[in-house]
Amino acid sequence: MESSFQEEFKKTWLTSLIGIGLLCAGTFVLAWNEGRAVHHAHSLDEAYENVIPLNVYEPLQPEYDGRLVHIAGPLLIDEPLTEPDYGVSIQAVKLKRRVQMFQWVEEKSGLNFNSVHDEYDRSDAEYHYFTEWRDKLVNSNSFYIRHGHHNPTTMPLKTHVYVSPLVRVGQLYLGSEIKNKFTDYAEMTSDERPERRDIKLHLGIYYHCDDVWNAEVGDIRVQFYYAGHNGEPVSVIALQKDGTLVPYETSRKHQLGLVRHGILTVKQMFDAEHSDAKLETWKFRAVGLFALYASSLCLARLLAVLCLKWPRLKQVYSGDIGAASCMGLAFSVALFVVSLSWLAHRPMIGLGLLTASFSPFIYCLLSIFNPNVNAHHNR
Repeated sequence: MESSFQEEFKKTWLTSLIGIGLLCAGTFVLAWNEGRAVHHAHSLDEAYENVIPLNVYEPLQPEYDGRLVHIAGPLLIDEPLTEPDYGVSIQAVKLKRRVQMFQWVEEKSGLNFNSVHDEYDRSDAEYHYFTEWRDKLVNSNSFYIRHGHHNPTTMPLKTHVYVSPLVRVGQLYLGSEIKNKFTDYAEMTSDERPERRDIKLHLGIYYHCDDVWNAEVGDIRVQFYYAGHNGEPVSVIALQKDGTLVPYETSRKHQLGLVRHGILTVKQMFDAEHSDAKLETWKFRAVGLFALYASSLCLARLLAVLCLKWPRLKQVYSGDIGAASCMGLAFSVALFVVSLSWLAHRPMIGLGLLTASFSPFIYCLLSIFNPNVNAHHNR
């Protein structure tokens, strides 16, 4: 005897609710991602049509103020960034000081959930304590065994990023937003010993401790990294404003400022940006599709009941909602959401995706008027 939709939902209410939640989450991720991708693609197309290439060796041209420009050449940094206590000095866009502290760390295993008190029973767990270098403070007050495992409550020195105030490409200075795009840090090593006796240098790392080989809790060590070295060739696309390169605001209020390493043409820069944007978009598409697939697996039994209620749906699923059918359904829903986002920006792509998303249902409708298919299905 076939069960009703309500009866089946009562039997599988938990997995059904999880499936509905995953359906909403997957749809939201896909809609947000495609909206972001369309918005970014439109902004790149607009910028490509308005950009003006500049010669890095020509003098400053005030007539291009307020215009989107492209310039490629070596980074020019007059004043170095320094850390006098460590004897560090480098001409770069950024200098990062990374600070770590030697601390106690707690590791627990074997936790048992107490359903009566609705909490984990810590008394049945096994706790292990060891020391290691950590970037952030570890709160030892939350340890199960606090005796003998005390960490300092503050760091005497903190991680910090220095940014060079004056950075040029040709005659144009880089604004703060453009300089922030230099994030590919390289480790900086030095053979110069610091003058302070309480700082020891070993393998490019500066230690504030008595013994490098036997660090104690509370000791700190410092490493340095830099990004954007003086003379390094870069290509920038940004708005020229009073001799400074700042982000360009598109008609959709999108802030656009592109920085690439190497001497690249306008086309090469936009091609690289489109490629990176596609890769990022496909990552979120995979997340959304997986959520929809998991949702269809959770809702498979309810979908089977619906198929039995409408016999024409058997043309698609044949009354069997297996893994392959769930994946097909997930693809259809994903393509439908994606197509809606692209219809306005690129209609042909949007229509193609929309048709593909409805293809299983179009096949089902056509089978109604196809006697050969109906006869084969009724045999």
